[in-house]
Amino acid sequence: MKSNVIHILIIIVAVVAGGLLGKNLQTKQMELSPTRETLSKLPLGGFHKFLADVEWMLFVNYLGSLNTVNDDNVKQVTGRLKKLMSYDPNLPKIYQEGAAMISIADPQETVKILDAACQNPTLKNNSQIPFYAGFVMVQHMTPPNYKDAIPYFKMAIERSGGKDQGNAYYTSYYYRAKAKELAKDKNIDDRHALLQVLYDEWDAAALNSRGDVPSSEFNSQDMKERMLQVVRSIKNPSEDYKPTEAAVKLADEVTKKVFSDAHLCHNCTAAYGPGDKYCSVCGTEIQVYGLCPFCGGVHESGVKYCPKTGKKMP
Repeated sequence: MKSNVIHILIIIVAVVAGGLLGKNLQTKQMELSPTRETLSKLPLGGFHKFLADVEWMLFVNYLGSLNTVNDDNVKQVTGRLKKLMSYDPNLPKIYQEGAAMISIADPQETVKILDAACQNPTLKNNSQIPFYAGFVMVQHMTPPNYKDAIPYFKMAIERSGGKDQGNAYYTSYYYRAKAKELAKDKNIDDRHALLQVLYDEWDAAALNSRGDVPSSEFNSQDMKERMLQVVRSIKNPSEDYKPTEAAVKLADEVTKKVFSDAHLCHNCTAAYGPGDKYCSVCGTEIQVYGLCPFCGGVHESGVKYCPKTGKKMP
């Protein structure tokens, strides 16, 4: 009798200890593999990745049998994608290639799938996935959802190295999405809005007053080139665009503040050389530079001493 009680106690202790150990192991497994809970619950014996590769080949063959993905078959295609995700949620081509197949027929579902991938810590260094999520929102949704696309473009930029070293294509979409949203909110045209967005980011970086903009962007050549292109499109508009007075005023301000050392005509933004008094493109009087204050001679930029007088240039 006594031995039976001891055996029962041992069994109870073993069950409790096993439960605690199992719970601890599950916690450790989740730390090592955060996406484990999303895996298929089918008894696949740990062959999830192998089955994902097989299912991907079947998926590609299935797509080859379709003329196009449309309202009639998009649910079936989406179902196959989700099945792939249940086998291996860390497989990048599910999102980079597979999600593209349904992006036109069902952009909302596409963004849901891509958003899940953006939150996947295993794919945290993948910049293409968040960029494509934003791309789908501005290119395939009706109407385009610029506001919600902005964080995805920003995530793509950060994952690709930041605004200075990152993918310029991502950065272009980020600025244009912000400009589209600003144009809608302020009821201004797209060029005016884009210049305002670029100028605000440059100004914030210059003052180092905003933490999400790297201070190095103040001197970013890419940023200045973007602003100069927009300034010139406002100052020298095409026949199909008539800038507002507010847009022209902003372009003037940017020219004077951002390009003060670039020697650009404030009227047409054409570059001019040392000693020039008038713009050779539009004839506007310009601020002369490169003159020696002692002899009046014209010297190129970078000259430290006047070759005629030997005196140090200011």
